Amino acid sequence: MDTFKHRWHQLPISRQLLVLVNAILFGFVVLFLVVDYRVRMDRHLNEKQIALTEEAKTMYESLLVAEAHGGEAIQDLVDNVCARMNTDDSPGHHIAADWRGLPYQAVSHGHASDGMLLAMRTAADSKVTRSNATRALVVGAFAGPAGTVYISEKRSAVVGATRRSLLIQMLAVLLLGAIAAFVVSAVLRQLIAKPIQGFVSALRSVAAGDLSVIARTRSCRELSYLADQINSMTEALDHAQRDHRVHMEKARQIQQNLRPAVNGLVGIDVAELFEPADDVGGDYYDVIPLSDGRYLLCVADVSGHGVPAAMAATLLKAFVSEAAKKSSSPAEILTDVNQRYCEYVMMGHFATMTLLVVDPQRRQLTYANAGHELPFLQIGRDTPVRLNVGNLILGVEEDTHYDEDTVELNGSTRIVIVSDGVTEAFDPSEDQYGTDRIEQLMRKVPTSTARELVEEFESSLDTFRKGRQAFDDTTLLVAQLG
Repeated sequence: MDTFKHRWHQLPISRQLLVLVNAILFGFVVLFLVVDYRVRMDRHLNEKQIALTEEAKTMYESLLVAEAHGGEAIQDLVDNVCARMNTDDSPGHHIAADWRGLPYQAVSHGHASDGMLLAMRTAADSKVTRSNATRALVVGAFAGPAGTVYISEKRSAVVGATRRSLLIQMLAVLLLGAIAAFVVSAVLRQLIAKPIQGFVSALRSVAAGDLSVIARTRSCRELSYLADQINSMTEALDHAQRDHRVHMEKARQIQQNLRPAVNGLVGIDVAELFEPADDVGGDYYDVIPLSDGRYLLCVADVSGHGVPAAMAATLLKAFVSEAAKKSSSPAEILTDVNQRYCEYVMMGHFATMTLLVVDPQRRQLTYANAGHELPFLQIGRDTPVRLNVGNLILGVEEDTHYDEDTVELNGSTRIVIVSDGVTEAFDPSEDQYGTDRIEQLMRKVPTSTARELVEEFESSLDTFRKGRQAFDDTTLLVAQLG
């Protein structure tokens, strides 16, 4: 039953209307035909009985005349009248009489018998419960002082003739019912199903983002009202979407203005790739000049993306900038930032961050990591290595203290810092970009500027994704020392 209801509710309204209307019409037609059949059958049987009764009355008067000539004259009259009856018009026609105490029956058709006479007598007596034998006859009787005349015909013949007449009528009624069902279905489809299908199509377009659609109908007042409401809703959504686009564009511009300037830095070549998955992103990167010609490189990734993540990333930028004024130690800066982050950001909005302090003059690199993707370091043409010192992500425990490590930089050096939007990029086959491709590309491009290397990464990511949309913010920061 539940399966039937589910399938029924899954049908389009045009089919539901077609089935319901036709079922109701079919039910009415069948009910009409059944009732009409019973009424007409009873009427035809009553009419036949009345006709036979009139015939019996006429026969009674003829017998009154014939009895003057004796019993043989009565028998001859009964035989002659019955013989002249057309068996096609009156099948099973039979005449019998109880006259002056004597029984008479027509013998011309071979129906005469004591049982036949008894059946005719019984059928003529409406007070007697009729047996199967009497139900097979339609009997008309007329009684007078001289006796009773019975005239019968086969009930089956009367019923058969009536059924043939009714069959023609039934076919005509069914044909008219089918035509009526077709017309009603067509009208309902035009007045109800078609407008509703138009509304469904309009709502699907709205759900797909097309707010230019207009619902129209001239069916009836109720559906016109529904069309007006859909159009009002679409217009309101369009206004809201335009306002949202304006606000998001302003937010995007604000976030873009917060990006650091990486050109014209002394002793270090820096370039970046920053592609938010939405209008604004939760990734944050920074390049902050410190004292003595050092630079603080920072890349962070707030969980999620969109406006909430962008707001948290903006707070991180402020926290890092403020902490960098008090200390140049990556570990101390991370510890300070984590305390502030736990204080101001809602629980559950975690973030990862890596900080690197690069000293181009002393050729030193000091770094700390709060659960972020491990940075890649390549010295000269050596195989890239990962800076693998790290601690807990930001926003979990307020009293977390972070560790740092220092690496001596001998010769030309390249540093590549990425967010998980790079390593966890997917192609249409659900394969990940991973870390091996980053190391392979760094080995493949031994000499280049930071911008050229970023462009190689950007081209590699586009080729790998094969048009698949990025589901997370993509951030990549490249720093080179000559």
